[in-house]
Amino acid sequence: MSEPSVYTVDFAQLRASRGELYWVVHKIASDGSGHGHAFPTETLEWRAAEYGLTDVDEILDIILHEPYLPDEPDRDDAAARAGLVTSTRPGAAPITLYNAASTADALAAHRLRIGEVKQTRARVVAPRGKDPLDEIRRAPGIVPDRLRAKREAVDTHRWQLLYGALPVPLVSPSALLEVPRA
Repeated sequence: MSEPSVYTVDFAQLRASRGELYWVVHKIASDGSGHGHAFPTETLEWRAAEYGLTDVDEILDIILHEPYLPDEPDRDDAAARAGLVTSTRPGAAPITLYNAASTADALAAHRLRIGEVKQTRARVVAPRGKDPLDEIRRAPGIVPDRLRAKREAVDTHRWQLLYGALPVPLVSPSALLEVPRA
């Protein structure tokens, strides 16, 4: 097993482009080369919704290591090796966010993948002293109402992928407020 590349965070900065806010995290590799990672500010809220996370440090750690994940998990995937697969049948697929029976299963599989990336491919670390990621930690942009809506969207999407249509059609909130006619 080879040693992972180490990237030290140089700076984190909030930027805007075409009316959208995004974070830019700049890292320096051990060979001195610079590497940028830009992601929408809502990414923190989405990861919290997708995986049921509440710790901003863990959310950031996941986001900063996701670019080093393989495009698609395979049978040699860290989650598959740990038994986190979709069934007990031979050739079962590794659990992912979209085929997991639960948020807890999706999180367990994703944590294993991120852990493997940090051991074998890349580790993103803060420099000694002042941590540039504190800029993001001070304003993670996770708002409870938006988070709840995103969690509902993720859960609904996962249900539809696994089981098909919802057992009860979605009702618009405005329809619930109308009084039925006599």
